[in-house]
Parts: sequence; C-alpha cells; structure tokens
Amino acid sequence: MRPGIATENRRIVITGVGVIHADDRGISGLRAPPDPPPEITAFEVPEDVPAWGFEVLDLPLETELPNIKSFVDRTSALALLAARRALLAASLLDPAARPAGVEIGCAYGSMLGCLEAMGIFWNKVKTSNPKFAQPLPFTHGYANSPSSLLCIEFGLRGPSATFSGEKLAGMEALLFAFDQIRSGSGSIILAGASESLTPAAFNHLRATGALSIKGDGSDGIVPGEGAAMLVLESEECAINRGAKILCELDSVCLYGTSKVPIGHETPVNPSLRGSYDITPSVRGSYGDTLSVAPLMALVFAARMFALSDNSNSESIPLSASVDDPRAGRAAAFLKKL
Repeated sequence: MRPGIATENRRIVITGVGVIHADDRGISGLRAPPDPPPEITAFEVPEDVPAWGFEVLDLPLETELPNIKSFVDRTSALALLAARRALLAASLLDPAARPAGVEIGCAYGSMLGCLEAMGIFWNKVKTSNPKFAQPLPFTHGYANSPSSLLCIEFGLRGPSATFSGEKLAGMEALLFAFDQIRSGSGSIILAGASESLTPAAFNHLRATGALSIKGDGSDGIVPGEGAAMLVLESEECAINRGAKILCELDSVCLYGTSKVPIGHETPVNPSLRGSYDITPSVRGSYGDTLSVAPLMALVFAARMFALSDNSNSESIPLSASVDDPRAGRAAAFLKKL
C-alpha cells in the first residue's frame, strides 16, 4: 500500500518508544509513588507553597546527542533525548536504515513550551540595554522550537504539526499522527510531547492555583518534567521492513466541552471500554508532567505488551487519558495484535 491511499482499515502499530523522566536511571516502568514526594532543587521556590516537584536530575544531552553544541531550551532537550531513544528502539535512527521512499513525520505537543529560553531572553532585556540581549535564546523560545529541532536533528521530512497551550497538546499530536497514517498521508510518524520544570513553569502553576499543598495530589498537582515519544507506523510498513511491533494503537479519542465543542466526538471501540488506564499511576510515580503524562503512560503500556506472554491473546487493553477543563478530554487505547 503506497502512502497517499486512504483506508479506514489501516492498522497503526507502535514500533519504538522513548521516555525520559524523574529518576531516569534505567527505570523502564511504574514504581511506587515516593512518600513524601521529592523537592525541587534546581531553583528557589516561593515560601508560600511547598517545593514538591519531580526533576530530571541527569540530562545526558552531551552523551546521547554530542552533535548538539549550542544552547538548547530544556523542553527541547528533553524532547530530543526521548526522540532519539524512540527512533533507536524502532531501528530508524540511522537514515540509511529507513525504508526507501518513506519520509518520517513529526507530531509534537507541549502545554507550556520553551519558557526557559523566553525567560533568559526577557530577563536580559529587562535588566540591561535591550540591544545586548542575545538573540539565540529568543529563537529557541517558540512553541515549535522543539519540533523544528527534532526535524533537523533526525531528518524528519514527513507530515508534521505542533500543538501547544493545553494539557491535551500531547494527545492532539498523537491524534494527528494517527489520522495521517490512517488516511494514507504518511507511513511512519514520531509523535510525542515534552515539558520542563523551570521557575517560569512553576510560577505559572502557582499563580493558577494548580499546585498540591498536601503533596499527595488530592488538592492539586505535584509537578514533574520529562518527555515521551512513540514511533507510529502502518502495520504493513512495519512488517515490510521487519520491525518488531510492540502493540497496536487502536484509537485516539478527543472530546470537547460545552464551551469548546470540537465538532465531533470519536466513538470508542466497545471492546476497549474495559481497558485499564495507567495514567494516574504514572502521575504518582513521576509527577504530573501535563501534556506528557498520557503519552508516558502509553510508553509504559507498550513496553508491558512487548514483555507479556505472546500466547496470551486475551490481554486486557491498556489506555491513557488526560482532562483539561478548558479544552476537553482525550484518551488513547492500546491492544495486542
């Protein structure tokens, strides 16, 4: 089946996943939530709120991506690391190993974007002569800076889109990738999201009253940071290139609100309504990473399917979801082939 030929029966599978999260030291799945949660150490937290927060303490950018020499915003750095791991796992990191005639796309989302870079630039503008403010951080402060860097660094030239401004951003990126492959407009797409825990991000969550005071998530969120990336492709493409299939992405559902209708509501496959949503467990283990949390859940779910007994065809479907009072709700469902 050639790219560009639409078919509603085209199966979308996951062939590679990559993630970076708090305590990123070989941990590949869920863990018991720490009690109490860790505290932020990278910057000073205002005294009127607890310093709860899940940080990525070791960011191995120079080790895994030695080509990156100049300044990179933390949100972009997290996305680059997770993307490299996902493409490597899917045997697509080397451009020479990619199927001939197939261009890999890029679908990316982030709720808060690159606030570190914007903060560096505007703090310089406010505290000195504006003409001395370095332009490089400004160019890395756009919402689409991470996706641009992903396309440049990994040679991604297929269908691409960037989503930002809400918790649904990561799932919207996943939905875009799903629809592009399902319609035949693409065969392989890297889809994911990243969020960084910076002073600007923390202050935004503090100002909006989103932070948990108790630290257990019952009265707000315990913030986190990280990135999650998934390599999606048509089943036919994966089989033709001999890729290992982790699981099938059965559907991605997006629902609006009474204030923000989306024009349609994606029906859920009845056989998936009993699926187990592991997103709450991910938030407990690694903090609420906003747009990343549901995609991180899908990464762990895909790994669970890959490690499970292949003879067990009746595995319970796994799912991930995210709610945003302003924008609606999104859910994604995985199952074994």
